[in-house]
Amino acid sequence: MLTRDQFLESCAHETRVIQHLATKLPAGSLDYRPTEAQRSMIELMQYMTVMALPPMAYLQDGNWDRAPSFGEGIDQLEAGEFADAMDEQLEQLRAMCPEDGFDQPTAMPWGAPCTVGEFLVNAVLKAYACYRMQFFLYVKASGADALGPAQCWVGVDLPR
Repeated sequence: MLTRDQFLESCAHETRVIQHLATKLPAGSLDYRPTEAQRSMIELMQYMTVMALPPMAYLQDGNWDRAPSFGEGIDQLEAGEFADAMDEQLEQLRAMCPEDGFDQPTAMPWGAPCTVGEFLVNAVLKAYACYRMQFFLYVKASGADALGPAQCWVGVDLPR
């Protein structure tokens, strides 16, 4: 069974990879968006700094009432503040994460029964992984075409 420490370390790993990818942004790429209907690079970065918090709040109280408050002011976040904001999200996640009871029953927001551990994986950790991959693709498509699997999955540059 997944432990609290394992879950939080997985979230920390995703945070580090995302922060590493942010160091690969080509100059002038913050306004990049794949299509007009999609988020720009900076909008995606802003969203990623709070993406894990609404599901954690939902887990705590069973509703989405606090969700909008997590997004307040993120549109003011600048690229230079991104790494610190990702660290702040991780600290908030640690504070909100239950100490135990990962095997206790709960339900996903769409009503499917699950355990707390399943909820954390499906609603929080998978979001990190999905948005990390989206960010990787944005960075690569905006001009950092030398990026590869090591940067995307591990957050490291391979020696050349």
